[in-house]
Amino acid sequence: MAEEFSANRQKDASVARGLKAIRAALDGGPAQAQPTGSPKADAALRCFVAESSDNHERMDQLLERAAGLLDALVAGRDELDGALALADRPAPQAPAGVVVEQAHG
Repeated sequence: MAEEFSANRQKDASVARGLKAIRAALDGGPAQAQPTGSPKADAALRCFVAESSDNHERMDQLLERAAGLLDALVAGRDELDGALALADRPAPQAPAGVVVEQAHG
């Protein structure tokens, strides 16, 4: 079902991990930062951390929120797909010879 909404569990989880890695790098300061794979991003992060503790705190909050939302998206997608899979199963049939009363209204 999630595919209908273009949700991709692996990509969402990967982006969440990436955001957590950037957050951890910011928490450790420029000396502890792991490379992001982009020289421009690495330089921007070093500059950002060096220039403003207010920006650093705000960025930390935003990264934490974004990673949390993506984690929740992944978990919600799994729950929804599981529930829909259960709902899609045929209803159990009454054993042969059992009479099921129907309400008449």
